[in-house]
Amino acid sequence: MSTLLSDLRYGLRMLTKNPGFSAVAILTLALGIGANTAIFSVVDAVLLRPLPYKDPAKLVVMREKTHRVGDVSVSYPDFLDWRQQSRTFAAMAAAHNVGFNLGGIAQPENVGGYAVSPNFLSLLGVKPILGRDFLPSEDAPGTAPVALLSYRLWQSHFGSDPEVTGKVITLDGLSYIIVGVLPPSFKFLEDTDVLTPVGVFAKDLMERGSRGDMDVVGRLGPRVTFREAVAEMDTIAARLAQQYPSDDTGVGISMVPIRDAFVGDSRQAILVLFTAVLFVLLIACVNVANLFLVRRAARAKEIALRLAFGAGRGRVVRQMLTESFLFAALGGVVGVALGAWGLGGLTRLLPQDSLQSMGIRIDRPVFLFAAALIILVAVAFGLVPALQVTRPDVQETLKEGGRSSTPGAGQHRLRSVLVIAETALALVLLAGAGLMMRSLYRLLQVNPGFRPESVVQMEMNLRSAQYSKDPAVRNFWQQTLDRVRVLPGVEAAALGTNIPLTDNHGRGDITIEGQPLPGPGEFPHPDFHSISTGFVRAFGLPLLRGRTFTEDDNENAPLVALVNSSLAKHSWPGQDPLGKRFLLGHPYPNKKWVTIVGVVGDTKMYGLANPSRLEIYLPFRQEISREMNLVVRSATDPASLVPAIRTAVAAVDKDQPVFGVETMKQLVSDSVSTRRLTLVLLALFSALALVLAAIGIYGVMSYSVAQRTHEIGIRIAVGAQQKDVLGLVLGEGTRLALWGVGLGVAAALGFTRLLSSLLFDVSASDPLTYVGVSVALVLVALIACYIPARRALRVDPIVALRYE
Repeated sequence: MSTLLSDLRYGLRMLTKNPGFSAVAILTLALGIGANTAIFSVVDAVLLRPLPYKDPAKLVVMREKTHRVGDVSVSYPDFLDWRQQSRTFAAMAAAHNVGFNLGGIAQPENVGGYAVSPNFLSLLGVKPILGRDFLPSEDAPGTAPVALLSYRLWQSHFGSDPEVTGKVITLDGLSYIIVGVLPPSFKFLEDTDVLTPVGVFAKDLMERGSRGDMDVVGRLGPRVTFREAVAEMDTIAARLAQQYPSDDTGVGISMVPIRDAFVGDSRQAILVLFTAVLFVLLIACVNVANLFLVRRAARAKEIALRLAFGAGRGRVVRQMLTESFLFAALGGVVGVALGAWGLGGLTRLLPQDSLQSMGIRIDRPVFLFAAALIILVAVAFGLVPALQVTRPDVQETLKEGGRSSTPGAGQHRLRSVLVIAETALALVLLAGAGLMMRSLYRLLQVNPGFRPESVVQMEMNLRSAQYSKDPAVRNFWQQTLDRVRVLPGVEAAALGTNIPLTDNHGRGDITIEGQPLPGPGEFPHPDFHSISTGFVRAFGLPLLRGRTFTEDDNENAPLVALVNSSLAKHSWPGQDPLGKRFLLGHPYPNKKWVTIVGVVGDTKMYGLANPSRLEIYLPFRQEISREMNLVVRSATDPASLVPAIRTAVAAVDKDQPVFGVETMKQLVSDSVSTRRLTLVLLALFSALALVLAAIGIYGVMSYSVAQRTHEIGIRIAVGAQQKDVLGLVLGEGTRLALWGVGLGVAAALGFTRLLSSLLFDVSASDPLTYVGVSVALVLVALIACYIPARRALRVDPIVALRYE
């Protein structure tokens, strides 16, 4: 212990002896450790921290899938069959994502929630902190509705009342008895403020093939593997397809571990960013190692003397590592502070509906990670210089030290190797940032199919009993439109379902007149939109042929529709689609034909990077919907109209909440949020890496010039020109940079493959990007070499020879 204390005291003296050197080294390490701490907090929260369920590794989330659409919601009758026929699952539960209009309060609200099987919480291993779980009897249709509240809703609307159970909450105009409160840690795939038994809604879910927004959660049985469960569910899906060919042909089952269902597409971006910050930390360690090599080279004679007088090499190395640990510890403390500060900005950039709910914070695991980093960093940048300067050839070191302070060729080679390494790592990060920049630029050039400028959209859902009849629904929507359209600043207002980029959709089969009847699962399956008059103008859809809807296209008129360009080309190739007819769904007696009256452009329903789908637009008075988006185009800032619009809606129905308010420009921006966040952070990390690499090259070349003063003086004395001296220094720096670029390109080709799923219309091996970042890195290296080169030009031969 006394030896350790002695080493610490010695290390502190060396740290304070050269405050400038210490500050640079500590700040360099702090930047690397801080960046890693911030990103690791995301990795820990999203990928490592156990989910708040019992044995979450046994939980899977299931959806159905089709070859035409991909993953889709589960049909409730299919779920009932899965649960009955499965033997690999210990339990299954349905979770139907629903929203509720919370009434009985001054300002009506929309709250998120799920209608679930009574065993949902017990399957997850979650117990209410107040009250009880659902009873099996409460899942039967016609029973008194009951509800479990989220901890947040219990706090905000019931003042954390410990006697809340047995009280009543008004949801969708119905009174629900509160039976319990969920723990604060509870979360599911979407916002969850209320849970109710799914049986309350079962009568509306019993049509096989009809899908709302339902997921199924299953718990694997003891000693059952994920692969075995997949095989069994595939067998069940094939059996249901034979039993119900009209609804389940071509319908499979998609299964993912529950963590993957939470993380979704964010996993790849997080892993890319974590790899990137590790590269930044490596560059920081290489830079500090170079600084320590220079510093300890100056102490080479002192260390050689200590070794010559009997000091053990291990003892000297341990003392130097203690000094390195002090630097790393101070860098770690500053780094964690920087990481905590940066995490605040990082969480604000994360998508609101996914990662922010994962509880990203600096906590014990993050501190342990930072502590481990400090130890690894201390060894990484301290061990190599310590071993190099204490090498056994004491006589050679003393000889070199006696003649000059010039270090041996071995140390010079080592510093050059370190510079090549950090240059290569910097190029890897620059290549990743360059690819993401080109990808995001091309993605933002994609036409979304509408004009998002000056448009705001908001959602409404008519869930209460007063809207159980279609005339009441039509009357509410029409009155709302009439009031909003006359508001000052409103250029156009309209209603529509399934707005692009909102993640809402409604799909169905159609039967085309005059064409052979497709087999089960082969019918055209477009997205349906129910819209009001004026939607094409308000939303900025291009009308390519025909006309839009008018007030005459009402519930008493012949059925009409608009189709998008993709559907027109798909179903009537080379023909004029105007006047063509189709049926909604499959044919049966007395079903009415729908006539096409216009063709509009395609929209990017599922994101700018995804292809357009087949789309049909129907007049809302003919295809009634209780859930609509109000779209308002304004001559001014559209967000400024929201209070007036809320007032107009309240004048029609004071208990109707307006929610999901967002401008279309913001929706477009949010649709690329993962790519934009990855680009921003990669750009920051690559800029930091570039600066560190430039400092590393500058440091090596500056030290090289200082140590070669005698040689340069002789060259000038015997007639060397300025361009020769300049070429000597720049040539050495350029060689280091080119070696680093060559190795970096090879490494980047591997790293950028991680980015493949985040790129759009750009190859991971895009030559233009690689050439651009390589040239940029070489130019930065030349600039870093130029200052030492200029210093070399000012060497006076006489002074240099006298100095030697």
